[in-house]
Formats: sequence, C-alpha cells, structure tokens
Amino acid sequence: MEKKYVDNDVWKYRVSLKWGFEDKDVVVYTKPFPDPIFINEDDFDKECQRQENLVKDRYFTKERIEELKQEFIKRIQECENPFNICCVDTDGGYNVTEEELFSLD
Repeated sequence: MEKKYVDNDVWKYRVSLKWGFEDKDVVVYTKPFPDPIFINEDDFDKECQRQENLVKDRYFTKERIEELKQEFIKRIQECENPFNICCVDTDGGYNVTEEELFSLD
C-alpha cells in the first residue's frame, strides 16, 4: 500500500539539563605531594596532570560514581522541569504521513 504524505512543518528542539543539574563540584583533600624539581615547564605540566589523574582515579571508585549517579537522578526527579528546551531549527516538507504529525489540538 502506498503511503500518502502530507504537508508539514518541522521543529527541531535541543533539550539539555539546566545549569545546576549538569555540574557538581567535588572537593578532595589529600596530603601534599612532594615538591618535585623540574627542568622545564613541560615537566611541571606533566607532573601536575599525573597528580590530578592519580587523585581522580583513586577517589572516583565505582561506588562513588554510583553514588553520584543516584544523586543526579534524585535531583532531576525532584525538579518540576530540569531542562532547557529551545528551538534550534525549523523546516518543512518531509515525507510524513498524517499519523506521524503531532496534533496541536
């Protein structure tokens, strides 16, 4: 059976989490790392990155990640609308049938 296409407008929306739902600062206190002796700035940057990754990899265990996931889920569930919704494109004339149209009635 041949589909009968109908005239249409298309609205493309971008949905993202509102500010405050997408970020959480986590402060991790450690004993000081020893002061390394560096020959150049590249070595300093590499050592800083190594230390950051070491703390991150050891602190954010599977269990802590699971706790964070649950916290974010709870924050989203308890909010009336945690989303920014904005129209990013409009178009029309796609091959859609009457059944595929969203009714504004």
